[in-house]
Amino acid sequence: MGEIDIAAIALALLSALMFAITFLLIRIGVGAASSFTALWLTLSVNVALLWSWSLLTKGWQFGDWREWRFFMMAGLFAPLLGRLFQFQGMARLGASITTPLTLTHPVVSIALAMLFLDASATLPGLLGAGLVLLGSLLVSAQSGGSQESGSGEVSRLNLLFPLAASFSYGVSVVFRKVGIDAGTDAVTASAVTTTASWLFASLYLLGGVRSAIRCSRREFGFFMLAGVFSSLGPVFLYLALQHGSLTIVAPLAATTPLFVLLASCAFLRDTEIVNRWVVFGTLTTVLGVNIVIFFGLA
Repeated sequence: MGEIDIAAIALALLSALMFAITFLLIRIGVGAASSFTALWLTLSVNVALLWSWSLLTKGWQFGDWREWRFFMMAGLFAPLLGRLFQFQGMARLGASITTPLTLTHPVVSIALAMLFLDASATLPGLLGAGLVLLGSLLVSAQSGGSQESGSGEVSRLNLLFPLAASFSYGVSVVFRKVGIDAGTDAVTASAVTTTASWLFASLYLLGGVRSAIRCSRREFGFFMLAGVFSSLGPVFLYLALQHGSLTIVAPLAATTPLFVLLASCAFLRDTEIVNRWVVFGTLTTVLGVNIVIFFGLA
């Protein structure tokens, strides 16, 4: 294995680790604060850091702002809706349940690409999609005991949050694909997408719900850290793609649930559901996503 491959593997794993740390910081840090508070504060950090990165490396690019319309549409779905639904899911179900379910978004992207972009799926890709769904069902079946109320029906209704996050992320990826084909660099595209999400969230605040942003000093610190790590994740991913091929980087970057699972086992045993079925379902989901990434689109 060459030196370049080692660098790509390390950077891709760092990207997955950054996103896993983000989810766990939100899970640990949220007390009385709302999920919307976590969303808006982390988005604010994302906007500041990503635009600083873009301006420092690419310079002033606002003359081509009309090419950003697809990224703005993508931003409505993710990170805005995707992250909001995901944070809601983690608050109700825990990170070890929510993250694998959210990871089904590649299946959504492939289905939409087949419907609207004339893409076709391979047989291994369909097998991978089946493994993703199987793993998700195994994980979701364990969520009944995660509610203090003890009501399985209420708990399973909460599964709609990570599934809605998965759909939002999947739609966003399709818009990003269409937009990135126009030639915008990835860093600026990420900054525009995040800014669109932040603007939509801020308009919601201006509508008379400014009191929704309320958190303790401890929670604020956790949200700021989560914003930093969720900004570093794409940076490491872009660096990994510069050093290695997509077939090496993308599957490794999709291992976020494994890091979340390991951290949950180590630090959140009292609040997270971690048993053999959650572990098996998580591994099955990750395997399915890897197959989809490798063979999903012909």
